[in-house]
Amino acid sequence: MRLLMIATGYPPYLFSENLCNGKLAMALIENGVEIDAISKVDDGPSYGADWTAPWDVLEPTAHIVKYNAGNKLTQMVDVLYSGLKMGGQFVPGVRWARRAYEKALQLMKTKHYDAVMTRSPNDTAHMVGYMLKKNTRCRWIANWNDPAIPIWPGQYKHNLSPSKQKKLMKQTAMLLNAADVDTFPSDSLRAHFTEHFPLLKSHRTAILPHIGLVESAWPAGEPNLNDGKIRFLHSGNLSAERNPETTFQAMRGLIDDGIDSFEFHIMGHINDYSKELIAKYGLESHVKFIGSFPYLKALAKMQSYDVLVLLEARLEKGIFFASKITDYLQTGLPIMAISPEKGFAADLFKKGSSYYLANNLLADDIASTFKKVLSDFQCANRRFKGDMAKYRNFSPEAVVEEVRTLLNN
Repeated sequence: MRLLMIATGYPPYLFSENLCNGKLAMALIENGVEIDAISKVDDGPSYGADWTAPWDVLEPTAHIVKYNAGNKLTQMVDVLYSGLKMGGQFVPGVRWARRAYEKALQLMKTKHYDAVMTRSPNDTAHMVGYMLKKNTRCRWIANWNDPAIPIWPGQYKHNLSPSKQKKLMKQTAMLLNAADVDTFPSDSLRAHFTEHFPLLKSHRTAILPHIGLVESAWPAGEPNLNDGKIRFLHSGNLSAERNPETTFQAMRGLIDDGIDSFEFHIMGHINDYSKELIAKYGLESHVKFIGSFPYLKALAKMQSYDVLVLLEARLEKGIFFASKITDYLQTGLPIMAISPEKGFAADLFKKGSSYYLANNLLADDIASTFKKVLSDFQCANRRFKGDMAKYRNFSPEAVVEEVRTLLNN
């Protein structure tokens, strides 16, 4: 069984969706699926850009499309030629898309693929899948891990002109309709797409969740400090959308009530707004930024904490399946989700003895949840493990089986 993956994000560039794609490819290879992956150089944030273990197993699979930027005239000519070659679709990233399409055609001349899978972090890869489906009749699985550009919700929404919005909606509908199957990491994101694109009600869709890391690559954890304090960890940058003010308000209330045997650590980059909030609520001794770490090092450090925290943006409905959730679940540690009242995280964590859910709009609810966590730790003589039942749905074995089902059908 052989799969051609097309994704703008892929190892050795280790960040965000690149890691999701790399973890999936690694699990498929371990389970006997042959992979070729067409990707690009990622000039954005990265925890690494070299072929190091365990990602070096993917080096033979990676076909990294590179090209010179050129001067302005060269760029204009290249964009025009590439757009025409891609069916008149002058989309951002069309220069890469055209070259990725040509590379895919070249690989298809020498190898038979059971399907082409296009994946996020953006919509460009789907344009390549569209052209391959149109001109080769290959089977095409389009995986949408995030909303398409014109349907980002709330604070994430793009400020598009009406004409641009209309054009992108038409283009996204074209891509969704052309794929043999559209996959999403969660029902909540699929429902969000279907709300904007009713055509999906009669189109084949499937859930392909974010995947855990293969056990052979999972790092040993760092030791817990076990010094009497309960330590919470939020892994990931505190972006503007993840406004932590209600969480900081809640912590301030706990401290004022004499409950202060805890620390809240943030692994990632800090913005000025969060710094100002920490000062505003006098949390300098309780909220600490520990910096950023390479992915495997981050997983090792994560395991030394008592509770892992998911802090989500304030949306009417939480449609996102944050990829860090699979990392959290794989540690087996208790998880506290500070999330919208409705949505993916709320559905996932509303049941379970080691999972805690707080409404991210209400400081009082967050404070009550903190108290519940701290009380449970006291009753359990501090440290306790969560259960692994929820992780099984996102384990490499479960997700690979979903992919095999898609390929066999």
